[in-house]
Amino acid sequence: MLVSVHRASAVRRFVVVSLGMSGLRLDGSHRVARVALFAGMLLLYYLVVLPAVTPSLACWYAVAVWILYYGGLSLVLGGPGRRRLAGRFGEARALPIYETGLGVLFCNQGFAQAVVVYAFGDSLPSAVPVWASYLAGAALMAAGLTCKTWAGYVAGLDTYYCHDMFRGTAAPGQFVVSGPYRYLSNPMYSVGNLHAYGFALWSRSLEGLVCAALYQIGIYAFYYLFERPFIKRVYSATTT
Repeated sequence: MLVSVHRASAVRRFVVVSLGMSGLRLDGSHRVARVALFAGMLLLYYLVVLPAVTPSLACWYAVAVWILYYGGLSLVLGGPGRRRLAGRFGEARALPIYETGLGVLFCNQGFAQAVVVYAFGDSLPSAVPVWASYLAGAALMAAGLTCKTWAGYVAGLDTYYCHDMFRGTAAPGQFVVSGPYRYLSNPMYSVGNLHAYGFALWSRSLEGLVCAALYQIGIYAFYYLFERPFIKRVYSATTT
């Protein structure tokens, strides 16, 4: 009986973490509003964006999301954004606002890369065999999704959403050294991003590969400019 309960709890956590990493957090407050927002974005994407997508629109969409995601994340967590939010709404109310905004960006990051692949499909050089792109794409998607979900499951969504950086202080349990973090310092940013390259390869999209690379460069720029200095500053006793 205890094994069944533990297994059910593990499955529930896996589902909650997977959805949270896609932008829909169900482990906190405002769940109904977040589900409605997430559903609205899905409907807008599938009913409006995809049918009207052109190569030009795909590029502008990807660029806009890149700027909003990495620029916004840098301004909030590495700049004055979090202080202004907390000062205006109070930390207890500011955190859900930040989480919801970041969830929207997580969701749109995936949409943007998919739109680029959709608009620029089958653009790989013909010298690349179809079977090779399918095989490599499947392998990269499997490796990336497995590593990213594993890392998210071990670290938890509070770490994934950078709660400690938003609060500006170290948080118990948010410096993780287990699971894939035993082998990689940034499993989500490194191996975890391989699924984007895999999807582009599977779709034989050269532009999709470029988009995946630019988004990975963006997250590493954020990491080295803001996240890594924060970790060294507030978790120095843990990391040394």
